[in-house]
Amino acid sequence: MFNLKISTATVVAFACCLTLLTANPLAAQSGSPSKLLFLGPNRPVLFEMEFIAGRFSIAEMRSRYAAEVFKQLDTNEDQQLDAEEAKQIPSEGRLQVGVDRLGDKWTTVDVSPQDGKVSLEELSTYISSALGPTLSIERAPPKLAATVRLFSDLDGNQDGKISATEVEQGLQILKSFDFDDDETLSVAELQPFPLSVIQAQQVEQAGEEPVPMFFLKDDEDVEAAIAGVFSHYRTSEKIPATTFSGLTEREFSRFDLNDDHAWDHDDLELYLKRAPTDYMMEVSLSPPRVSVKKGEYTGESRPSTLVGGLPVEWIARNNAYQQFDATRLYLIRFIMSDMDKNKYLDPMEFTGLQANVSFEAVDLDANQQVTREEIKFFFSMDGLAAQSRLILSLSNETKTLFEILDANLDRRLNPREFMNGRNSLAEYDLNKDEALLPDELNSQFRVTFTQPKLFETDPTRAQNNMMNQRQGIVRPETSGPVWFGRMDDNLDGEVSWREFLGPREKFDELDLNNDNFLELSEAEAAEVQRGL
Repeated sequence: MFNLKISTATVVAFACCLTLLTANPLAAQSGSPSKLLFLGPNRPVLFEMEFIAGRFSIAEMRSRYAAEVFKQLDTNEDQQLDAEEAKQIPSEGRLQVGVDRLGDKWTTVDVSPQDGKVSLEELSTYISSALGPTLSIERAPPKLAATVRLFSDLDGNQDGKISATEVEQGLQILKSFDFDDDETLSVAELQPFPLSVIQAQQVEQAGEEPVPMFFLKDDEDVEAAIAGVFSHYRTSEKIPATTFSGLTEREFSRFDLNDDHAWDHDDLELYLKRAPTDYMMEVSLSPPRVSVKKGEYTGESRPSTLVGGLPVEWIARNNAYQQFDATRLYLIRFIMSDMDKNKYLDPMEFTGLQANVSFEAVDLDANQQVTREEIKFFFSMDGLAAQSRLILSLSNETKTLFEILDANLDRRLNPREFMNGRNSLAEYDLNKDEALLPDELNSQFRVTFTQPKLFETDPTRAQNNMMNQRQGIVRPETSGPVWFGRMDDNLDGEVSWREFLGPREKFDELDLNNDNFLELSEAEAAEVQRGL
């Protein structure tokens, strides 16, 4: 069994180091790609990115993490790893008990020079590679409302668009989805799957949908970007000039090598390597700020730019605080979980931490006792390894049809909202044909520069948030006549004829505006009239 060395002094020293490292984890010397390609609707756009120098770069963070891993593996403290020590190098870079080790493959780390030993420099190089690229692009899971297939369900005649009449008749069309028969439709009813299925669908949808961004660091990146361009603009060999309406004829012809008014592979390669950048961008996480330059300097912290015909908002968000918050949280839970107050947790008590890691991973000396020092060391150190990279997270902020119709923002669609659907769609009906096409829901993207999130500190709250998003928000009316509140079964603030407990003649008498609903003002007017 391999035991890791750990002491209070080590924990304190590492915590001090961590404080410095997380002050600003970005730096210009990070070795990250500086050129980014974004594929907009009417043209590709090139960005030159500069990461504002901080106290330590991502590369330096990884080097310092590797130094701590080296210290833990170097059991005889001779400043080098012999064969037996090197076999314990974690194969994926993260130093945890129970993870895969290199074993006999440790010789692949012994490269400079091949001397039968692993130096700190060799280990640093290996761990940096094992931790993955310092910069990566990801697509964020879609909003919960975006998983509702409302468009196709409302399109009764299957003509590919939603007419105002189809929206007005929406409750009748979707009546079979109103499982609780309350004349409202929530996300849960329109997509009646368990939360685990919904979350899996969101992740799967994010993974399947291609990301229209590419780093351009070397020839391999350029080739991947060229393939992405052909795929994005739905062609395999040549892209006609008319596809790039956002480029002037002069800009396009500059890279059209054979003057055939189309870009082939070689033309695209020349464009990606030689074209001047369209925007200069500065990114900082401490303080979080993105600045975009095009002509005049734009000094906003969250600038929005029209990128190839597509509105894009650029955001920087610093998640480094999560390293401290997570560690602090688990230290508090340690005190609460140590039932016998013997200053360590056994495997049963460890469950009280509610940590998404195993007991064995945190029990660094494998003595079946997790101490406060081990908790502080593990979550600080592992958090640093997890966050020693930067993510560009792309999310689609387009309003869905569900959100457009949900006028009162209670995440439910009630009869009034369907009836007023004609007015709700008018803003998005670009061709003014009183119908909504999918293309008229223009996309708006948000690109967020941040570190990976660490731990879900309150899974129950996260699950409750999703439950609220699915079930809708119920806001009971606290004013008005008592009879009005009691008749409003679905708590949407109005009483429909179906909810009204009285004769039709009385309902029509109270419905002053003849819209087939009793509003609070009409109920109050009835009370005033009765008082007279």
